[in-house]
Amino acid sequence: MPEIIKLVTLYTLKYFAVLIGGFAAGYINCFIANFLIDRIKKYEMGPKNEFNEGTGDNEAGGKSYNGKVHDMDMILIFATIISFLILFIKYGLTADFGFYSYLMSVLIIMFFTDLKTKTIPNELVVAGLLGSIGVFIYNIFVPMEMYAGAGSGWWQPLLGVLPGSGILFLISVLGTLIFKNNNVMGMGDVKIFAPIGIFLGWKMCILALIISMFLGGITSLLLIVLKKMNRKDTIPFGPFIAVATFIVIVYGEKIWNWYFSKLV
Repeated sequence: MPEIIKLVTLYTLKYFAVLIGGFAAGYINCFIANFLIDRIKKYEMGPKNEFNEGTGDNEAGGKSYNGKVHDMDMILIFATIISFLILFIKYGLTADFGFYSYLMSVLIIMFFTDLKTKTIPNELVVAGLLGSIGVFIYNIFVPMEMYAGAGSGWWQPLLGVLPGSGILFLISVLGTLIFKNNNVMGMGDVKIFAPIGIFLGWKMCILALIISMFLGGITSLLLIVLKKMNRKDTIPFGPFIAVATFIVIVYGEKIWNWYFSKLV
């Protein structure tokens, strides 16, 4: 009986620590997201307007620029906590948990920033790349579970850059040439898939790209049917990338095996 109590107590403390860590990370994510949204909106509206004069009439992400707390803060914090708890259930208190919690923090910030401004700031790409350096170095000494089915070798994380960023860059170029429209695929979407690819490896990166495109296509079709947008309108792709990446981090191998078992 004492052993059971000890185990229950230990697990309870671990969950509590993850909960507190998720809340702290969510609070930091809120600050960063609001800062980025604020800066982007100020840049878009220019230096001489009511926005910069502090009227508080303009909003980004549900927060007026007079500094009032908005609904997005609570949603962002809650999303961070939930992602941390699910990743803990999946990986436990391991290096994998730390790496993917960091990645999801970056992507959660991206989710709301892109949703509200249709922009993925370069700072988030750089933050993702800095985290991916740690993943790359760690994998040299301790092979990560995510790369297990993609082959062996220290270079495996680097191969992940090609599927996501490479395919999206090709779509961007072809879209510009065929449709004469620079908004077919934003370069922010192309760039953010570089660190995602390193974190996931080439195989899971392909899966994340497929799922994100599927989610984006279904959502666009639904919005068109509901007459919330027309065929010429565009929607931010970043939120779909974030959701797809999280799905792959948690269920990627199962989805991959299920999908290809249906093809055989």
